[in-house]
Amino acid sequence: EGTRINIDQQLARFKASDEVEIAFPPDLNNHDRAVVHSEAKKLGLKSKSHGKGDERRVHVTKPKEFKPEDHEVRGRARTRTRELEIAASGSLDAAWDDEDRGAAGASGGHGGKRAKTAPPLLMRPHGAVTPEMATACAAALATRVATDRDLAEIQRKRAALPVDAFKAEILSACASHQVVLIAGATGCGKTTQVPQYLIDDAWQRGVGAAIMCTQPRRISAITVAERVAAERGEQIGKGSVGYQIRLENKACADTALLFCTNGVLLRRLTSPGADKMLASLSHIVIDELHERDLFADFLTIVLRSAMARHPHLRLVLMSATVRESLFSEYFGGCPVIRVPGYTHPVADYHLEDILDRVGYGGASGGGLTRTATADPDSPEGKAMQAAVMHAFLEGSDDAFDALMCTIRGVGGGGVTVGETALVGVAHEQTGATALMAAAGKGRHVEVGQLLGCGADPTQRSRDGSSSADWARRFGHDDIAATLDQAQAELERLAHFQDSAIALSRYQLDADPDEVDLQLAQELIHWIVRRRAADVAAEQGGGGPDGAILVFLPGWFEISQLRDNLAADSRFGRDVLVLPLHSMVPPAEQKKVFQRPPRGVKKVVLATNIAETAVTIDDVVFVIDSGRLKEKSYDAHTGVSTLQSAWISRASAQQRRGRAGRVRPGECYRLYSSARLAAFADFQLPEMQRSPLEELCLQVRMLAEASSLGGELGGGAAAVGAGAGSTANFLLQAVEPPIPQAIAHAVTLLQDIGALKEDEGLTRLGRHLGEMPVHPRVGKMLLYATLLGVLDPVLTVACAAAYRSPFVMAMDGNREAGKLARQGFSNEAGGASDHLAVSRAFAGWETSRANGGSSGERAFNQRNSLSGATLNMLRGMRSQLLTALSGRGLIHDLRGASANAGAGSLVRAVLAVGMYPLVGRLLVPGVGANNAGGGRTPTLATLRGEKVKIHPHSVNAKLHDAARSSGVADKGPTLVCFDDVTRGEAQLYVRECTAVSAASLVLVASSLTVEALPPARLPPHDPEDAAAAAEAMMERDLAQAAQDAANEAVLVCDDWLKFRVPLPVLSQLACLRIRLARAFAAKVQRPADALAPDLAEALRATATLLAHDGGA
Repeated sequence: EGTRINIDQQLARFKASDEVEIAFPPDLNNHDRAVVHSEAKKLGLKSKSHGKGDERRVHVTKPKEFKPEDHEVRGRARTRTRELEIAASGSLDAAWDDEDRGAAGASGGHGGKRAKTAPPLLMRPHGAVTPEMATACAAALATRVATDRDLAEIQRKRAALPVDAFKAEILSACASHQVVLIAGATGCGKTTQVPQYLIDDAWQRGVGAAIMCTQPRRISAITVAERVAAERGEQIGKGSVGYQIRLENKACADTALLFCTNGVLLRRLTSPGADKMLASLSHIVIDELHERDLFADFLTIVLRSAMARHPHLRLVLMSATVRESLFSEYFGGCPVIRVPGYTHPVADYHLEDILDRVGYGGASGGGLTRTATADPDSPEGKAMQAAVMHAFLEGSDDAFDALMCTIRGVGGGGVTVGETALVGVAHEQTGATALMAAAGKGRHVEVGQLLGCGADPTQRSRDGSSSADWARRFGHDDIAATLDQAQAELERLAHFQDSAIALSRYQLDADPDEVDLQLAQELIHWIVRRRAADVAAEQGGGGPDGAILVFLPGWFEISQLRDNLAADSRFGRDVLVLPLHSMVPPAEQKKVFQRPPRGVKKVVLATNIAETAVTIDDVVFVIDSGRLKEKSYDAHTGVSTLQSAWISRASAQQRRGRAGRVRPGECYRLYSSARLAAFADFQLPEMQRSPLEELCLQVRMLAEASSLGGELGGGAAAVGAGAGSTANFLLQAVEPPIPQAIAHAVTLLQDIGALKEDEGLTRLGRHLGEMPVHPRVGKMLLYATLLGVLDPVLTVACAAAYRSPFVMAMDGNREAGKLARQGFSNEAGGASDHLAVSRAFAGWETSRANGGSSGERAFNQRNSLSGATLNMLRGMRSQLLTALSGRGLIHDLRGASANAGAGSLVRAVLAVGMYPLVGRLLVPGVGANNAGGGRTPTLATLRGEKVKIHPHSVNAKLHDAARSSGVADKGPTLVCFDDVTRGEAQLYVRECTAVSAASLVLVASSLTVEALPPARLPPHDPEDAAAAAEAMMERDLAQAAQDAANEAVLVCDDWLKFRVPLPVLSQLACLRIRLARAFAAKVQRPADALAPDLAEALRATATLLAHDGGA
């Protein structure tokens, strides 16, 4: 394992460096070479062995750097010769130029921007609270506590939390400093108590408080708000405590403490009225700062600038494990208050300990490896037996001197076997050894010498006595104590050696990148049936009390382990297995916080959401897989990754801290102590491992609002995001993203028309910035409104921004769920994951309308759909419809969906929105080198990558359909997709849709025309001089010449090639230009009718795409 860890670290350093190649030493064995190749592939690196014999080395290189295709293609196309570049290549750029020129003179001021309204405040401004109101609030709380016995008990428990001892220090720091950082250990109570301290202190001083407290997740915002409201004797949203998450809020005019997600606060800060909102607040609390999500780090940039403009505002940063000095220095040396957690001890067990405890995988050694004892029947052995007997019977100094000489091989006997081999020889009749003789005679010096020679204190004579027993038998207790200690140490070493051997055997067979769910299952059984009862007995309990919390990477592992436990006959009704994941409905999630019935063991299977976001206070046993699903983005290649990765040491400490909330706990780590030592200190901030398009667009929205802040009350005026490059702003982050990632994001926004060359917002960019989806998805929605297919595309857009409603069935009915998804796809024309979601959502709405709640549940169960996700998509659709109508882009959904029944037109809009994420299917057995060989469908992308279609996609057998239908003979099968993701060993696409060629022609960045290649005669065969054959060849040549005169090769983005009749070329060019201008006109003046020529072009485009055959 040490070698693997070293290889991982070398490759990680290489990937982060500017080096282009690394060569590993030639002394690697075959196994280690294989590790280099496999780990390099997972990181998106290329590896190859070079050299021969002892000089053969593995060389690892980086792939070609990704550059946005649009700019590169345009540059090449303009330098080509003997080609006709279609005039439409620059049509989109021309459209944006025209739009911006027109916007300058449009009505409404500010370059044609629509008037904006600030979102309503959900809480009373702190300045609007009079001293009488504040005093009344404090008195009401005191009355509730005094009259409610349960509430009084809650206050007693609050006072016992570790953070309570720091209450005065926290309030004093907030009074004298604008920014305070609280570094509190897990379970110290900071999340629920600090906001209450701030409210209560303000009320007691007769002043108002208005606090926004952020959480990184929806579930934690809700659960914390409900917990705080309960501690104050209130109903959530009806008193001083409320929450606001996406599409849902519970608050009222009396709300003084509003819990929300980081994204909600960021939206408020980038919206009109942000300055007014900040003026209304007394405090902003950012909790769980250590998670370093994208929005939290963006908030730190915005708020650091805002604090100077709002000196009354207090910012409280809270974290469990964070580099305090990093954030303290970022905020000008703000004070840091460190709060310890509970003092219950937690025992740690690593993989090597677990294997031994549960006896997993034959984890048992043969004791400490020792040098073999000499043959007792050999001359040397006989001499040794005689010396032992003589020393014990005589007991004199001379007798023991002779014994030691025999062992050391000196003296008349001439023994040369070696002292370690002879020291263990036992007398054949009594079984006594030299050590037993010395111990029985109280010979301190000789006992020490014999132990130094390797004598075994665990060896036993024929009556079962050890050397220590011999010493005690003859009254030498001090020597017995020495031998007991030596025996214990030897047993410890033997156990250590056994564990090391078992660990090595296990790691030879185990995949280090996968969680061993079988081991987890065996460990849970061991805890439930043996360890829990032992712990309860040790601590005076009455039964197997205390929950088990298992940390797993994702939903797949959670569902698989839950299935395994359900199928295990060793577990009965006395074990309650509960999943904790965002895909689980909220009502089910709440069950994990409830105490189970007496005698029932609760087992919670969770992701890293249980590290800090939620607290399950009856956990005693933690099983930590050491893994998490981590999304990251490689700016060098432009490829996103979703992989199971090792956690950080900070996360390992957080998980450990979840044990022992109610009593001493135990943490079982399914990884070795050596692996733990190799963990990074902290996880990489999300800002350094994510695509930045949405963030960069918000920066530009801030910058524009800054230039108009005095008139619009915009967020940037409040936070100081003025003019300048996007990179300059993001590089102010506490740990900024790499400039390459920012440049790629800005280029993509320019490519889709959201930003100008100087990074200023276009009208399209303003529209996209107002929609809470990725800019590319937002543009797809605008095309959907233009072509009248909004309804199905709206569902696709929401699923892309949130998640697919299809879930992995946990009742063994997975195949039925897979068939249901395929059925929905077939209803929409087949070969589309996106349209399967759209059809499923439509069917769900129908079931709700016709069958009520029971019909809805039956529909979801039958089709493996998540009701919670579908409800979320429904809310998001409503939110996006409001945004589109608010921008004047639509009047109603029905009118914007007149062509929704035209499946090919819907596919074309999906292609427009996802372009240039498009690929050509490589059919097995077709094309050079059989590039599409194998059972998994492979796509060749615009970037030149070869990517697989994920097995979970409805297109997992697309190549079979292409071959059976003869599509491969008619032309390329084209597929658009959401994203390219790197799995454990390859690139793949998960959600994809087959689309038509015409849709790509209309949206490609560059089109060029090439002449057909000249026809060639076949090689002349001297044996074949038949006149008929010559005549046939002449006719073929004549036809080819005529085709060359009437057709040409149309090349999209220097990638896809089509044979097209010349008359069609001019029509496509005209249609392409007019489609772009119609789109620009719609974006510029949404309420105005299109010019007649553009409207006609739009109808022609819709007709062409609707009949082109998307799949």
